[in-house]
Amino acid sequence: MQVALQMGTLVKAGYGFTDCLRIAGEMGFRYVELWIDLDDVYTQYKDKQQRLEKLSMLNSYGLKAISTCPIPFTSSNWQSFDFEYNLASQSEHERARAVKWYKLNMDLAAELGTSTMLAVPGKIDEPDFMRSKHSYRQYWSSLIRSLKECAKHAEDVGVTMGIENTVVSNFLNLACEIHSLVDEVNSDNVRAYLDIANANVFQPPEVFIEELKGRLCGCIHATDNDGTYPYHLPIGMGTIDYESVLHLLKKVGWDGYILPEIFYDKDILKNLKDTKEKLLEIIGRL
Repeated sequence: MQVALQMGTLVKAGYGFTDCLRIAGEMGFRYVELWIDLDDVYTQYKDKQQRLEKLSMLNSYGLKAISTCPIPFTSSNWQSFDFEYNLASQSEHERARAVKWYKLNMDLAAELGTSTMLAVPGKIDEPDFMRSKHSYRQYWSSLIRSLKECAKHAEDVGVTMGIENTVVSNFLNLACEIHSLVDEVNSDNVRAYLDIANANVFQPPEVFIEELKGRLCGCIHATDNDGTYPYHLPIGMGTIDYESVLHLLKKVGWDGYILPEIFYDKDILKNLKDTKEKLLEIIGRL
């Protein structure tokens, strides 16, 4: 197992691309997940020359991008998320638009030399189905259709689409749901991207690992909380037993990248460094 930098940890704290790379290098990271805000695929990465410049910058700091994290929504605060690209949309136009956007991001991930692209499974707009105009089954069917369309492109460009268990989607929060989703799409290039902090507010992370063994992609987000709210805290500020989590990952044969994804306002550099060291200490004992 390797510990990699999830760049969003620093971007959300106000650091720019170059500063993120500098800090990653200074902290001894070798691998990064690129945080790609909603419009970056059209701006920072819009032409081949700009993509080559990004790769050159990564190389100059001794870093390799192992995954991308394109953000399909805007968020004015921690509680509100407005999806611009929704793979589960009940509007055929909006669903197809989301598929096109994710395919574009797969092309970007492939050109940047990454093996994984994180994907958010869209959103159920009204989780109270007594009030909703559409059923859970309808959202599920739209998502499956979208992912099957994406899967062929993922296979063609050689990128794994990792479906994250996101709290903001209002579904696919339980391990059994993600298991069923991956099996129904039935592609080696569509797998589960486990976020341990998100998992912890629904079931113990160990339940997810056991349920999803053999279906996990090569990256996992790792932060902490006490199970009462999906905080993404530095490891040690919550109650998640990372000793148990990492031992179980090894037991089920997973050997990929652990990425701290910390959204915490205080002393971010110290907390990122401490979290990295705690993970490396546990990995060293496996």
